[in-house]
Amino acid sequence: MLRCSGLPLLPGNSFPELGRTRYHKSHHFDQWNRICMLADKKRPGIGATPLTPAEGPEYCLPSLYPPRSGPLLPSWLTYDKKVLCFHAYFQETLSEVDRIPYQVRKVKILYYLEDDTMQVSEPRTMNSGIPQGCLVTRQRIPRPPPYDGEFTSLLDLNINHTVQLFDRVYTVTGCDEFTRSFLYKLGVSVPESVEPPTDPNTEARKQQDAAKVAKRPAYKVDTLGKFLQNDRKVLRFEAFWDDRNSLFGDLHELEVLYHTSDDTIEIKEKFPKNSGRDSSGMFLKRSRLPKKFERLPVLGENTPITVLNVLGGGLKGGRYINDCAFIGKNADDCYKDCDLVIGRSINVYGRTVILTGCDSFTQDYYRTKFGVEDFTPILGYSVTKPGPMVGYRRERILPPYNGYGSHEDSEGNCKTVEPKPPKIDFRKFIVYDRCNLRFGARMISDIKENNDRFFVITYYLSNDTISVYELMIRNSGFLGGEFIKRCKMLLPNQDIFTPSRPKCYQASDLYLGATVILQDHKFNITTADIFALQFMEGHCEEFPLSNVSRIVQKIRSALEPIYKEYVAKNMGKVVHKKIDDRSVATVTYEDVRDMLKELLGDQIVEQEIVTICRFFSAESKKADLCDRELVRSAIHGELTRQLWDNIERTKEHIYHLDPCNNGYTSAKNIITTIKACRIPLDNALIDALLQIVHYNECGDVEIKDFLCILNPLAVPCKPLQPLNIKHDVCYFTPYKVTGNLVEWDHLLSSIDLESNLSKQTS
Repeated sequence: MLRCSGLPLLPGNSFPELGRTRYHKSHHFDQWNRICMLADKKRPGIGATPLTPAEGPEYCLPSLYPPRSGPLLPSWLTYDKKVLCFHAYFQETLSEVDRIPYQVRKVKILYYLEDDTMQVSEPRTMNSGIPQGCLVTRQRIPRPPPYDGEFTSLLDLNINHTVQLFDRVYTVTGCDEFTRSFLYKLGVSVPESVEPPTDPNTEARKQQDAAKVAKRPAYKVDTLGKFLQNDRKVLRFEAFWDDRNSLFGDLHELEVLYHTSDDTIEIKEKFPKNSGRDSSGMFLKRSRLPKKFERLPVLGENTPITVLNVLGGGLKGGRYINDCAFIGKNADDCYKDCDLVIGRSINVYGRTVILTGCDSFTQDYYRTKFGVEDFTPILGYSVTKPGPMVGYRRERILPPYNGYGSHEDSEGNCKTVEPKPPKIDFRKFIVYDRCNLRFGARMISDIKENNDRFFVITYYLSNDTISVYELMIRNSGFLGGEFIKRCKMLLPNQDIFTPSRPKCYQASDLYLGATVILQDHKFNITTADIFALQFMEGHCEEFPLSNVSRIVQKIRSALEPIYKEYVAKNMGKVVHKKIDDRSVATVTYEDVRDMLKELLGDQIVEQEIVTICRFFSAESKKADLCDRELVRSAIHGELTRQLWDNIERTKEHIYHLDPCNNGYTSAKNIITTIKACRIPLDNALIDALLQIVHYNECGDVEIKDFLCILNPLAVPCKPLQPLNIKHDVCYFTPYKVTGNLVEWDHLLSSIDLESNLSKQTS
């Protein structure tokens, strides 16, 4: 339907096409083989059904298929990315070149089947002197007269045929295998490939080049084997160059590198910090270093092979031979590895460099190859001025600490004009982040009321800082809370107003029974939590008071003279009890403590006694690490204080995380649920919760027990005094040793004195 211009597309404003007799439904959105076609006419191409002249005579192309029997898919889809390649050449006249009338240029003709376009390109040749590449861009090329209005098609291309594309005549000499098989399927006979004619211009160039260039020598210097054997094997020497006799001269510290792969030497200069020298540090670039330097070598003097022109340049072409006698070639008198010895000097283009030492690899190299054993470095040796070598910088003497800021900040202000913040030990921070040792302590004071105050001392392993927190005791008159902020604590009885940094408390200085002075307050450490004890026992090389082997050896040395009498004296304290279905001889912690105090006196501290009792404990290993009722009371008190009551949302979230949980879920899902449902619990409470909750054999958390802990109404617990939830130390749970049982037989077998007594008796 044709539409009148300027009128809206409404009924009555359109008129039928003249000569049209079919008014069928449009098929713009039909699908052929599940491919949406946006036109009701197939695009023309080889194998497509030819269109009638009325439908478009300019698109009529010959087809070898009978009408309506070609491929079902359109040509632009059937022949997508299918290109035919023909090899051809054309001759180009050269009127300006003597005795070369023309030149032959080889090209490739590409024929694109999807839209019958063609492209002509010439492969690029190095130093051809002519522009090469794409000669005819991709397009439909019209045929020459008298075929006006037609385009060059595939039937015009075949081997040993000529085709005119615009103003050039190309002769097709061959094609690739895909093109040959494709033409065979179309029923086109393809002859065998023919050789293109030789290019006279190329042949003339080859003759000229062969006459001018000397032949390849009959021999060659083989350096590949030495390179493969000694690649990356570098000898490293320490050296110096004394230039103090010249004006503004100095003593230069050097590093001599000898590359064994090609016998080259490279020298670098070591610049001290803030030396004022603006250079890259390269003293001598990598090259062969001659022993005697008189002049610069002439161009071509150091080449491995010399070519001689025996007939001169007057005759055409000349005559070249190799210099087999090495006439005029100087002897290769350069430094080798055998010339580099500690204490000797080398001449670096007039500068005397003295070797003073070498590294371990160089020592092994000379020891294996030359049998040298003396590698003593030379210290304090000078070329012109005897005496010790003067260093570049003296050690900076800092002023005494004045009391403002920290010692690190004061050092930074004295060392640089623009002070920088002190660097932290990032590796230590990553390893020990959130690893804190908590100790319970009592204050020692002349004031009677202060002796009843209880404090929690936290040692942060990530940066060796200490904080002190006071637990509130009702009706004591003290509010509790943060007592000393987190900072580094200095050891007492030392002068801090000195240039050097004062010593600070380390983790090994805090243990059970120790007395520490923190900012003029004296504390006696009485308890510790379970994590602190486990950490110290796991790192017993850093905490000798938690080393069981060392403590047992101390007890063995003290018991050896009186072992039999001492054991018989304390046998009345042994009680047999049934633990884990077995009869065990046990002794209480209080009795073990009294026995060790009586035996060693002041030579043993409370930390060692607790370590022994924990190691030889007779209690069941399945006991909870935390007090379940204490943790439940703290959780319920916190939830009540925050007015949290959303247990149904928690159940729903657990179901969405794991619909097939079967009553159990992973600890990771529990933490995700606490964070997602915004349950107001601190990280310390979450860790304690994961310790007291019930698990199955696979290590999954029981959902029913977890929800019971969060629900104060399900199983009520005893009330707990208010705590400051913002500080983790509020949940300090000291390890209780009072009333614990020690396995007596295990302790005596570890001391191992009965076998010694039996040997002495026999």
